[in-house]
Amino acid sequence: MTQWFLALAASVTGIVLTGIQIVERISIAQDPAASLMCDVNSVLACSTVLGSWQSSVMAGIPNAFIGAVLFSIAASASFAALLGSTLTRGFITVLWAVIVVFALFDTWFMVQTAFVIQALCLWCIGIGTAIAILGAVFTRAAASSGYLGAAMKEAARAGVDLFAWLGWWVIIAGLLVVGLAS
Repeated sequence: MTQWFLALAASVTGIVLTGIQIVERISIAQDPAASLMCDVNSVLACSTVLGSWQSSVMAGIPNAFIGAVLFSIAASASFAALLGSTLTRGFITVLWAVIVVFALFDTWFMVQTAFVIQALCLWCIGIGTAIAILGAVFTRAAASSGYLGAAMKEAARAGVDLFAWLGWWVIIAGLLVVGLAS
């Protein structure tokens, strides 16, 4: 039950942060010189990140729109589970796989942010954190139920899945520090 509350909180956070990014993308489209809420300095500069080609890689659709859809689906699933619904094996497994793909995309995006764009969007850090939490919850749900095989079920029982997602987040944070410091 606690894991689904955590997933719901992460999903709602992701929806709010992608919503802010969508509004800010509209501001940039209307005025490319606009200063955004999280433009603090040359390193903490959402406008630099959101104005880059990397922030709209799927047929020109802003990443924030895609993220909002993912977070909405995860929020719906989490809310349904909190209410006592049984999520099907296929649904949990597919949503877990989508979250993993989104985490891989986020990894690429953060590397681009740190080493190519040379600026950081604070909302993106929050979104990455929400992805890590969702990844941990849905990995635990899928693995604990045996949906990912016996080895993953044992790994979840031992807590390896949680350390893997925490490790992913720490690696992303480290890459950002290294990239932005150079």
